[in-house]
Amino acid sequence: MSEAADRSALEAMRARRSWSKVTDAAPRKAELLTLVSAAARVADHSSLRPWRLIELRGDDRRTLGAAIAAAEGDQKPSTKPLRAPLVIAVVASYRPSGKVPRWEQEAVASGVAHVLSLLLDEAGWGVFWRTGGYTRSAPVAAAHGLGPDEDLLGWLYVGGKPERSRPERRKTVDARPFVSRMPSAAAAPDDLTHGRDAAAANGKGTKGDKGRGKGKGTGKGTKGKGRRGKTSKPPTDWAAKARKAETKARKAASRARKAEAKAVAARARAIDGPARADAAPASDAQP
Repeated sequence: MSEAADRSALEAMRARRSWSKVTDAAPRKAELLTLVSAAARVADHSSLRPWRLIELRGDDRRTLGAAIAAAEGDQKPSTKPLRAPLVIAVVASYRPSGKVPRWEQEAVASGVAHVLSLLLDEAGWGVFWRTGGYTRSAPVAAAHGLGPDEDLLGWLYVGGKPERSRPERRKTVDARPFVSRMPSAAAAPDDLTHGRDAAAANGKGTKGDKGRGKGKGTGKGTKGKGRRGKTSKPPTDWAAKARKAETKARKAASRARKAEAKAVAARARAIDGPARADAAPASDAQP
């Protein structure tokens, strides 16, 4: 992908927003199928495709409104489904699998819905993902025709984007608090490397660097004499260290297995020796 395309994709994601109010325009079935086919490319362990979508148009939305009212104990049907011309129910449809647990299959269904919402937004449609406690209620499940191994995850409300809508002012997310390393020694290298690079940029140098001329070298805190000397240590390749440690562990395990095999053979010989002596011919016995 070109840099221009990268920037375009980033800007599109930064501009994405939820549209709580949409117009009566809606994508046709053919366009929806094209976008769903693309959304289906999300990561899917064992390619189970544990999901399905139900499109609600016209009076289908009124049926959903009545089911929501029944779930909440209201007398009047809910008008929420009428807020968009197209309502897409997202269903986790679990498949029997010894490798892929139900929670992972539900994550796949959620991923399909999320990617579909992005594709719809990119295609010019307003999208809003709605949920509620009644999504797992019996009346709502019956209205959608859900099976015993299916759960409703919510709905995508889809419609046209109003022309005179105010641009949403959403702060850019600072990703640093949400990205971290494992709580182990592997977390240290980044900090050390960052500190070393910062010191080099400030001209402070690091221990073991050799500078030009005599004395402390080119930067503060740098030791060594001579014009040409050792440079600063490169960042530690922790991945290579891990590979070496793994190889060493495998060799040690192999040696342990061989030693165990020898011990078993020795025990067998020790047991077999007296048995052979007992079975020896009488003529061989000592007087």
